[in-house]
Amino acid sequence: MELKQNICVYIEIAGGALSPLSIELLGKARQLADAKGKKVVAFVAGADTAKASQEAISYGADAVAAVEDGALAAYDSVLYTKAIAALAEKYEPSVILIGGSPDGRDLGGRLSAQLGVGLVADCTDVRFEGDDDTLTWIRPAYTGKLFVKIQTTTRPQLATISDKIFHGTPADPSRTGEIVKESVDFTGVAPSVTVTGFEPVEKEAEELTITTADIVVGAGRGVQTEDGMKAVQAFAQRIGAAFGVSKPLVDKEWAPYEWQIGITGKKIAPKIYIALGISGAIQHLAGMTGSDCIIAINKDEDAPIFKVCDYGIVGDVFKVLPLLTEAITAIFSLPNPRI
Repeated sequence: MELKQNICVYIEIAGGALSPLSIELLGKARQLADAKGKKVVAFVAGADTAKASQEAISYGADAVAAVEDGALAAYDSVLYTKAIAALAEKYEPSVILIGGSPDGRDLGGRLSAQLGVGLVADCTDVRFEGDDDTLTWIRPAYTGKLFVKIQTTTRPQLATISDKIFHGTPADPSRTGEIVKESVDFTGVAPSVTVTGFEPVEKEAEELTITTADIVVGAGRGVQTEDGMKAVQAFAQRIGAAFGVSKPLVDKEWAPYEWQIGITGKKIAPKIYIALGISGAIQHLAGMTGSDCIIAINKDEDAPIFKVCDYGIVGDVFKVLPLLTEAITAIFSLPNPRI
């Protein structure tokens, strides 16, 4: 299999397996590769990459290039940059997708400097718009007030991608692919961090948050007052949903920043997102388009939220809310409610 000039994804290992963000990127890489007749090659580094390599193939990679070394047991800026740069120099990828995690952002900047190529950070979309291999990257600018298109002239095309933007393809355990073990000489390379000990912390019960909940209710400027926002929050509590807000409510100091949904706040991808009194500013839409089902209520029939929602109701939030509460309560009262 020819592994050069393909779509590459740097995959991160979490608990010995692929991170959720890596799965998302493999799904997008698969789409890009299929559009141009390319292969998807996963780059991975670690002390034990066997499980992650097999998972990468099941999630869409055609091949995996792995650097396995005891020194790579935990992420280290210097060592990981050397490992992934060595893979990039050997396989000459057209593009490298890197997840916008803390480690991914660190690696992306260092790779850019090491390879002497440009980096587009915190992208929310990427697509081919021409006949060649040049990608168009989409990212927010001016605190999410607009989105810009960027193309780079250097190769590989390098970018970090925000999480909860793309949907990974379901795992297919029957997929087969090539796994190539590569060796990198770390002699004389001093790690940036030395781990002297490790003590796992017992995992606490997970709280219901806008980033983890299956159902999220969002309140926007259309709730009009702080009391209106609290009424929507009470609705969220009644139906067992997490509660979030749009940026204007945080700006008014009605809600803490931790509740803000959008590209400048928290990105969400629940099964159901109920947007109440939210018009749909660009920065907000970019943070919630990963939702499986979007229900919107707004009295402005031209509100941008109606262009992306699955179900839209034009009306006053507080006139519709009692009816919505009644309908949802009826669903939950069924013997086996399905959300």
